[in-house]
Amino acid sequence: MAKPDVRDEAFLREVDDEYRRSQFVGFWQRYGRMLAIGIVVFLVALAAFLFWRQDRARRAGETGERFNLALTQVEAGNFTGASAVFADLAKSGTPGYRALAQLMQAATAVQSGDIPKGLTIYRAISADTAIAKPFRDLATIKATRLEYDTLAPATVIERLKPYSVPGDPWFAVAAEMTGIAELKLNHPDRAAPLFVAIVRDQQSPPSIRNRAAQLAIALGTDPASLIVSRTSTSGLAK
Repeated sequence: MAKPDVRDEAFLREVDDEYRRSQFVGFWQRYGRMLAIGIVVFLVALAAFLFWRQDRARRAGETGERFNLALTQVEAGNFTGASAVFADLAKSGTPGYRALAQLMQAATAVQSGDIPKGLTIYRAISADTAIAKPFRDLATIKATRLEYDTLAPATVIERLKPYSVPGDPWFAVAAEMTGIAELKLNHPDRAAPLFVAIVRDQQSPPSIRNRAAQLAIALGTDPASLIVSRTSTSGLAK
């Protein structure tokens, strides 16, 4: 059997290398410019993203420092200085800090005696759908408490209906205001269950639970006996 000629193998390798080289050159001539532009665009986009992320973190840190400084001013009783910082952050801060700054701006206005200004800010926060729901809910509760005595009971009940449900973060506060509004409308049968629910809710603040218990008893319902009765009935059912 004849052995393959070494010179033929070398020639074939040269032909194959030259063919691959010509393919590469052709590919580069056709797509090289586009590929180079794509790489440059990717690197520029990556650099821009990294810069944006670093700048965002830096600005968030600066905003946090200013916010904490304003809180310190509030604790020191310097409501004027704190209000100026909160007002600025409410316009230029990051979304979360903007909402917090607006809430604090309203709170400092109320603490300094300017209740109409604080109420106006709370209403604006509550109506701003661009703000996260927890902030808007807090603003709604705060505004309702501020103007509670001037609102029609039916308005209070309707406004606080979404929050007067056990399990809602604002249940205790909303249910108490709703229950009192029901009493103003001479609906003790609707108010009593709300007060009992507050007493049963272990997440309710102790002060609100105590007031709710007193109101429930005044309406002829003992929340403690209801809880015991309910527990006993559950045990018998088993």
